[in-house]
Amino acid sequence: MTVIADNKKRVTLPTKPGERFDVQAVGGDKFILTRLAPVEGKVRLVKRHGYLVAVGSREITQAETRKLLDEFP
Repeated sequence: MTVIADNKKRVTLPTKPGERFDVQAVGGDKFILTRLAPVEGKVRLVKRHGYLVAVGSREITQAETRKLLDEFP
C-alpha cells in the first residue's frame, strides 16, 4: 500500500476512527505501525465531595497507587 502526505505533513490510512497504533522509527526513513488492541473499560468523571474524580470499571488498591506514585519522577 502506498500513501501520500498532504501539504500539512499528514498521512491518511484506511482505518476506523479511534483505532490506535504504535509507531516505531526504524532507521531514518522507515516507520513500523502496529495496530494496538482496543482499550477495554471506560473511565467517566464524577463530582464527589466537591472534587472531580475518575471512576473506572475496576477498583485500584492503595498499594497500587503507592507503587505508581513511587515510580513517578
